[in-house]
This record gives sequence, C-alpha cells and structure tokens, in this order.
Amino acid sequence: MLCADCNTTSGDGANCSNCHKDLCFSCSNLTERGYRNLGSERRATWKCPKCRISSPRILSPSLQRNDGALEEILSRLDLLTQKLDVLPKLIADVNDLKTNMQEVIKSCEFACLKVDDFATKLDDLSGRVGQLEEVKKMVEVSQVAVDSLKQESAERDQWSRLNNVEIKGVPLKSTENLFKIVESLGEHTNFCISKSQINFVSRIPSFHGKDKSIILGFVNRYTKEDFIAAARGKKNILASDIGFADSDQRIFVNDHLSSGNKKLLNEVKLLAKEKNWQYVWVKHAKIHVRKNEMSPVLVIKSLSDLNKYK
Repeated sequence: MLCADCNTTSGDGANCSNCHKDLCFSCSNLTERGYRNLGSERRATWKCPKCRISSPRILSPSLQRNDGALEEILSRLDLLTQKLDVLPKLIADVNDLKTNMQEVIKSCEFACLKVDDFATKLDDLSGRVGQLEEVKKMVEVSQVAVDSLKQESAERDQWSRLNNVEIKGVPLKSTENLFKIVESLGEHTNFCISKSQINFVSRIPSFHGKDKSIILGFVNRYTKEDFIAAARGKKNILASDIGFADSDQRIFVNDHLSSGNKKLLNEVKLLAKEKNWQYVWVKHAKIHVRKNEMSPVLVIKSLSDLNKYK
C-alpha cells in the first residue's frame, strides 16, 4: 500500500471514508492495534486528520451508545453500592451467630429448638453473603467498562485541543493585543503567523499559579506543529525578546493539554524522577518517556502505564 501523505510503501494502513486516500498508520495518527479495535463499522466511517479538520465532527452512533451505556452503568453501580452497604453488617451477624452456636451446642438439651432456629438463619445469611460476592464481581466488571469509557472521553477531550498551542510566561497587560504578541513571537522564532492561520487567541487561567496562559488555536494541526518546533528551536525565549523590555521572564510554547493530561504529566514527572527515568516530554499532545538514550520511547496514557516498567 502506498501512503498518500509520505509516499512510503507499507503492508497495511487506514483508508479515509471521505477522500478515499490510503494512509500509513503513522500519518493517520493511529496504531495498527488501535485501528483493528475500531471494528468494521467505525473503520467504514473513519476519516483522515485532514478531512476531520475540514468537516464538522459528529459523534458516531457507537459513541452515542457508549454515552448511554455509561449512564446506565453508573446507575447500576449506585444501586449495587447501596446493596453492598449491608455487607459488613451481614458478615458481623454471621460471626456473631457462629459464636452463639458454640454456646447453644453446649446446652443443646435445653435449647434444641433454638439451635435449629439459628442454623436456619445461618444458612440464609450465608446464602445472602454468597449473592453479594457475585454482586461484587459484577461491580468489578462494570468498573472496567467505566474506566474504558472514561479513557475514550479523555481522548476526545484532548482531540478537541489538537490544533491549539499554550503559551506561558507572557506578562499580562490591560491594553494588550494578543494578535500583536503572537506576531512578535512568530518574528522572533522566524515563523511567520498570518491571521488567516489563526482560529482564535485568548487568555485562560494556568493549571497552577495566578498567571494566565495564552491559548493560540490554529486552523490546522500541521501549522501548529511547525510553530512549536520553531519555538523550541530557540530554546530560551524571554519576554524582552517580544517587546516587554522591562521583563526577563521566560516564555514557554507547548501543546495545549487537557486538564486531565496536565495532571497526568505532573504525576509522570514525579514518578519518572523516583524511578530515575531521564526523559519526559510532550509531542503531538501525547506524553512520552524514555529511561535513557538506549531505551525505547514509551507513550503514557495513564499512570499505570509507567508503573508497569521498572
């Protein structure tokens, strides 16, 4: 198969349902395993990154069903949790009855009827405990499904920010012109940014701290990636470099991560430090780690991914 984007030949890839082009998995932003897991229905409606940008995104029926399934599962979990609340009391009752049984046996000549009564109750409670154990297994299975749906929701949240750049460290002024700031930053990084390439630009509160970051949305992902590469090529960018003569504050240009991925990135950095992993970085809005220069690069989607490695 010949990839329509990079013109490389590969054994297999993805086919866009809109432009009907064949793409290798790298250019289609998919892994081979992820593409296989889409199923025949979603593969038949899959669109390449360029077609998704040029056309409005509509949730597929399968995702709509997933949302409904999530609500149903959460409702069932609430009901099952209420039932499990009585489990400790039932277990305590069983333990009490076992203690009482020892005393009843010693005086069985005087309390034969009581022994039979307690035995019946014990059988009943043991049966109910067994049923609750089955309920517990159902909850565990449901939790796996909920975690999967949460992961899909987090990926959709990050996908909506795929064309965005987060610029930190630019001093805040009441009379500022964000387009001028972006234009100055482009000139400093030797990357010309025209207004026709900008979808929006706005200030938002930072994940940590009182400063507000600038969110710059491009009309396509490729322009965003080129701009980030140009900015990182400059290494150290100061506020004074873009017109703030009275400030030597450092400016950072990064992918616009979702709140969940920002939290995950901080946790990964802390865990990587504990494990003596040397490299943690973000590329294409995905968190990457590498233990050392001789180790393979790993993409981290959850903290458990890093916990699997020593």
